Amino acid sequence: MDNKDFNRDKLLNDILRETAAQKDAAAPRQSAPTPPPRTSEPAQRPASEPAAPRQSQPTASQPAAQAFQPANAQPEPDSNTQTTLFDSAQWEMLSGGETASRSTIEDDPLYADLEGESEPFHPEPVHNNNNASTSAKRPRKKRKQHRIISALIMIIVIIGVSILLSSALIVYGRDLLGINSDSSTKIVTIPQGASMKEIAETLQQADIISKPDFFVFIAGMSDKDKDIKPGDHELRPDMAYETILSELVSKPLDSSLSVSVTFPEGIRLVDAADLLEENNVCDADEFLDHFNHDSKFGYAYEDHLPSFQDEKFYQMEGYLFPDTYTFYQEMDVELVCQKILENFNDKITKDMYDRMDALNVTLDQTITLASMIQAEAGNTEQMATISSVFWNRLNNATEYPLLQSDPTTKYVEEVIKPHSESYNEDLYTSYDTYQCTGLPAGPICNPGIEAIQAALYPDNTNYYFFYSNIDTKETYFAETIQEHEANQKKVQDQQAAAEESAAAEENSEEDSDGTEE
Repeated sequence: MDNKDFNRDKLLNDILRETAAQKDAAAPRQSAPTPPPRTSEPAQRPASEPAAPRQSQPTASQPAAQAFQPANAQPEPDSNTQTTLFDSAQWEMLSGGETASRSTIEDDPLYADLEGESEPFHPEPVHNNNNASTSAKRPRKKRKQHRIISALIMIIVIIGVSILLSSALIVYGRDLLGINSDSSTKIVTIPQGASMKEIAETLQQADIISKPDFFVFIAGMSDKDKDIKPGDHELRPDMAYETILSELVSKPLDSSLSVSVTFPEGIRLVDAADLLEENNVCDADEFLDHFNHDSKFGYAYEDHLPSFQDEKFYQMEGYLFPDTYTFYQEMDVELVCQKILENFNDKITKDMYDRMDALNVTLDQTITLASMIQAEAGNTEQMATISSVFWNRLNNATEYPLLQSDPTTKYVEEVIKPHSESYNEDLYTSYDTYQCTGLPAGPICNPGIEAIQAALYPDNTNYYFFYSNIDTKETYFAETIQEHEANQKKVQDQQAAAEESAAAEENSEEDSDGTEE
């Protein structure tokens, strides 16, 4: 063996020794039992006798300390002896000698990791734990999923904030620029000494603006908040903030041209129109036409108007709320109608609508009944009892199909017939409660709030009749027709006595005048 072969053998032996040492450190070591000394071949055991388990015992020539060495203990090599794992013949087998087969080398466990001279050696790690490598990869996957979720949440938040900002910009921008389909003119009264916040709330109540706080901010930015003039101003919902502020700082409507008009409870619509014309507010016929056909301002009560509104004589009879109004001479008829109907809309509250639902009646039926109560009652104390008579008849329509209210007949004779363009018997019958069943086709006057409340909250009585003394404003109630006829006679006697007394007093005054002459 030359020097080159010796160095190769030594290098290979060192590599195999190191590899064997690493495998021994990775796998648990057990003390190999020392075979007993051979003395003689034991006799062959019977087939039925089990072999005794072998135990590691020290031999006579081996000390006990050497027999029980630790598993990781390494025998110290002899300094005088060089350990050689392979001789030259074995090396010839590893290097591809013809006498050794390749399969023999590959089957030998000592060469399991040796794949050839040209392959680099990769020692196996001491702890090859598959779970550890798997768990090392999982955090990366979780971190990646966490980044994706965080990105999605961030995108959703950004989109949501953008939508909110866009919506707010649209809403506030529409109000700021006056982008509104309602172009009707309204008269808004700014009170004396009102703060900017109170002015903004007044404009909101008049449906001129919808964002009072924003209006206060814009007014402060424009430096016009301290120059607003109190009084009546003509404004429209489609005005921009700048236009509204310009109108508010300008001179209000001339108060010297204002007119105060009072509509009493029970006034008929034709009489109210004549009253407006007398005060030079607007033309009577123009008011009647506009009030009955074109008065649509988006108020809440409009949703409760019946579909058969066109079948009535005056469609809006009953909706002119009795009150004292301030108008202007030669005022736009639309503003006159708006002012009146806005007041009516404010007087009919949600509680009233709820009560109508409980009674199963409509707004128009309520106003119709209230107009009859208003026309029949001599005073407000009688209204709830009169209402009970009408309700008792309505709830017992089989026995009392007709309400028999005299004011309904007078409405036909005094209002419908004189203002009708042609004769219409069906229309006349629909209003006369001595001919039609139930309520008339529509209100016969404009009732006040007490009559409306009485229609919704009648007294609990058994009355089916009442008879009033027009002169004394006293009303007598009856449960039966006999009591009713007795009340009629009583009233007639009272009226006859009153007439005789009046005649006697007149004669006395005439005699007195003749004596003086």
